[in-house]
Amino acid sequence: MKTLTTILPILIAAKKISLREVPGLITNSYIFGAVCGIIFLLIAILISNSIKYQGGTNPTDPKKRRVWFWIIGIISPVVFYMYNFILVIPNITKGPALDKFMLHGALSAVLTLVVYIIFGFILSKVLKRGKIGNWFPSKK
Repeated sequence: MKTLTTILPILIAAKKISLREVPGLITNSYIFGAVCGIIFLLIAILISNSIKYQGGTNPTDPKKRRVWFWIIGIISPVVFYMYNFILVIPNITKGPALDKFMLHGALSAVLTLVVYIIFGFILSKVLKRGKIGNWFPSKK
């Protein structure tokens, strides 16, 4: 199997990826999709921590954190799919190699969203007293 260190130079050199190299590219796409989900989650954590607490009887800061979490959640698979569509897919030879990768390119973008939501939910429940706990509030 090809690793990321062997696929990246191929992409940079604009050499067309053949049918034999597609399984390694699919694996790398899924791994990179999961990593991108975690990176977008870190961005959501930074934004949530930058929103200040509001005092009073009806603060709006929990809603702002929740809205930003979901905005970034919507953006994450779109950005990853655009990465695949703009940088990866043009470097795959037409025909069976491209057909084999197309489904997995879209599924790896969905994986980005799934990783983002699952780890976001876990962090929200573990850190329920902090700012991140507002992403998935508990019903009392």
